[in-house]
Amino acid sequence: MEFESMDNCFPTAQDDSATTFNGRSIRGLTAPTKSNGEPCGSSRRLTVTASIAAITARFQLPRFGTISAHFGRSLQKFLSSSVTLPALAATTAAIAWSGHLAAIPLSLVAPLLVYHTKSRKHAYASMFSYYAAAGWPLIPGARAFFGVRSTPLIGLLLCLAGGALLALPWGLLFARGRERSASSVQLCILLTVIPPLGIIGWASPLLSAGVLFPGSKWFGLALITVFLIAFRFRPALSVVSLALCAFVFHFQYTQPQVPAGWEAVNTNYGGAGQGDPDFTTEYNTAQTMQTTILESHANVLLFPEHLLTHWNESTDAFWGDALTALASQHRTVLIGAGINPPGSSRNPFTQKRYLNVLLARGEENTALYQERIPVPLAMWRPLSDDGVPLKLFARGTIRVHNQNAAVLICYEQILVWPFLSSALEHPSVLLTASNDYWAKDTRIPAIQQSSAASWARLFHLPLLSASNF
Repeated sequence: MEFESMDNCFPTAQDDSATTFNGRSIRGLTAPTKSNGEPCGSSRRLTVTASIAAITARFQLPRFGTISAHFGRSLQKFLSSSVTLPALAATTAAIAWSGHLAAIPLSLVAPLLVYHTKSRKHAYASMFSYYAAAGWPLIPGARAFFGVRSTPLIGLLLCLAGGALLALPWGLLFARGRERSASSVQLCILLTVIPPLGIIGWASPLLSAGVLFPGSKWFGLALITVFLIAFRFRPALSVVSLALCAFVFHFQYTQPQVPAGWEAVNTNYGGAGQGDPDFTTEYNTAQTMQTTILESHANVLLFPEHLLTHWNESTDAFWGDALTALASQHRTVLIGAGINPPGSSRNPFTQKRYLNVLLARGEENTALYQERIPVPLAMWRPLSDDGVPLKLFARGTIRVHNQNAAVLICYEQILVWPFLSSALEHPSVLLTASNDYWAKDTRIPAIQQSSAASWARLFHLPLLSASNF
């Protein structure tokens, strides 16, 4: 019996340079099939493709770039909603300014959202939501601050008015285009931290520099500026770079120590020293303070803001024995008090205007810090002849026991202008004094403390704080 050659039954694949598939020309290998004209009972040859490229062409998944582009368009549509951006801005503001130091960098989100706004009104609405949400603690705190005749409505109005004013530059300077919008954001941030808007310039994204880049000083502020510009052009790269820089600065940062022998006294005197003088309360407060001073062994003792309504020659005489003992021990006390402006009447009962100061007594008797930006309307009343005057360019540091101490009183802690103007005087320690009896049930004291802590971290300064509740 004769058998046909196996070579004829199983021929090898041959190269076909012009195979067609679905009307397209595909080059590859073809597999022969049975044909009538061939051995092994094969039928007419039918040419089909065996190319891997041709087989997978039908089932090829969409490219990553296509998916990314689709996601980007969906995200852009979501962000461009007239409601989405204001809601996101308000949410991040409420979290960033809740009194937690680590949350402050969330304040950077709002300026980045402005890049996605569609119009001046949209940009204004987004930043109004941000600033108004950041000022929400004013609502519960206003009643205690302005007295029993006040209502939460006053706090709400102050919150909304502040937000409306601070959002003005963002609406007026709105710009389209990458270069113009990046420049606009920088200019808006600047306008909201320098006077006149800087007088109410709370919730500035610049405070995030102290959290992200501790010890970097002015360079940290520059890094925040660079990040906000770079995000407009290379969002992913700018975020990664921000994270890497933050890691480097955190890795090398060491917590500075308060000068040896410096202590702060936190008190619970309530509204002592505020409003109409209560002589019995003031007498008891002064006696308690003197006892604390004499029992302490600190070289420098810091008391809270405005515990004594008026400090004058009579007060010096009343405190004489305690202050003489301090001086003999080469010790100094820093006391928050009200004093008469230079050239005014010495009678405190005929003097409506006063200075809110931190004064030194004991071995140091000449150091005096005057609050530069009092709380608008409540303390600084521009259309009235009473209250605390605005002193934007007054000195921001005092010299105490060989230390150049920057001082922030109460409201100044949450602003940018007072601290940065003090930083120009090269401080070696940061002192903060506040009288938060009216805000003890709100987040305001925590916001003040976290803001001051951020400034201290940025310039690598030890922080000493005294508060009254």
